[in-house]
Amino acid sequence: MVDLRPSHAVDAGLRSWPKARLSILMYHQVGRFHPMRAHRANYCDAGRFARQMALLRWTGFQVVSLEQALAGLRAEQPLPPRAVLLTFDDAYAGFIEHALPVLAEHGFPAVVYAISGWVGQRMRWAEPAPGRAEPALMSAAQLRELQAAGISLGSHGATHRRLAELTPTEQARELRQSRMALEDLLGQPVQHLCYPFGSFNQVTVRLAAEAGYRSAMTCLRGAATTRDHPLVLPRKAISFGDSLAGFAWKLFKHRPKPALEDWRRWHLAGADRPKQGLGQASGQELEQRSLQGSATLRPGHDALPAGPARARESLSELC
Repeated sequence: MVDLRPSHAVDAGLRSWPKARLSILMYHQVGRFHPMRAHRANYCDAGRFARQMALLRWTGFQVVSLEQALAGLRAEQPLPPRAVLLTFDDAYAGFIEHALPVLAEHGFPAVVYAISGWVGQRMRWAEPAPGRAEPALMSAAQLRELQAAGISLGSHGATHRRLAELTPTEQARELRQSRMALEDLLGQPVQHLCYPFGSFNQVTVRLAAEAGYRSAMTCLRGAATTRDHPLVLPRKAISFGDSLAGFAWKLFKHRPKPALEDWRRWHLAGADRPKQGLGQASGQELEQRSLQGSATLRPGHDALPAGPARARESLSELC
C-alpha cells in the first residue's frame, strides 16, 4: 500500500502554502464528428483541440507533467501561476492521429488512461444509442507507441465498471487486475488511476491506495489545489460544444462544486488516515459501508461524501 499521508511539516504547510491552482482538463475522444446533442463531453473536434492547445501556448499557460502536478499539489514545489494538466480517458485510437501530433508540436505532456480489459477492442460499455459510434480503442502496440513518445499512461479500470456500485472485493479486483495487466503490457509501473464514470466512494479511495496507486482522477468539478486528496483529484471537462471563449472561461473558472468541497472537508479532517475512518475497518465493515451509498459527510461522522446518487445525476454526462 502506498502511504499517501503528508509529513507533519507538509501537513502544516498545506494550509499556509500560497493558493496554487491546477486546471486538470478532461478529454475523451479527439477527432472529426457530426454535430450532436447527447454525450457532448465525450467528444472534442480535432480542429478545436488544435486551437485550444495553441491558446494555451499564446496566453502563457504552462502544461505540466503528471509528476510535476503531483509534486505541486503535495506542496513540495510551487506550481506555475497558470498550470494545466491534460488528461484523456479511455485511450481511444483516434488520439494518435488527432491529438498526439498537436501535443508534440507544442511540446505538451499528457496522461492517457487505458482500460486493461478493452485494449485493442471497440467501445461497447456504453448503453446503445441511435447514431452513437463504437470507436476503436488503442492496441497494446499503440499504447507502447505512446509510452515511447513520452505520454504518461494510467489505469481506467479493468472493465470500465462503476466502482462505487461494486462490493469492496469486486472493486479491489478491478483496481489490481487493471494495474497488473497494464504493467505487463507496458513493462513499467502503473501508479495512476482514473475512476470509470467518475464513480467512487471512501472504500474505493482506500482500496486504490492499497493497490499501489499514487493518484486518481475524478469527475468532480473545479481546479485542483493542495487541499485535495491525491486519489480524489477534480477536473474540468472539455465538451464538443465549447467555443474557444468557453474553453478559456473554464481555464479561469476555479470555484469548486459542493461535492468537491465535501471531499476536501473529509480529507482535511483526517478521515482518510489509517487511525481513523476506514483504516481499521474489517472486510465486513468495508462491505457494509460500500453498500450504504449516499450519506453526506457531517462533522463527527464517517460518512460517504458526495453519494453515488447525487454524483451520477450531475456527472454522468461528463464521464
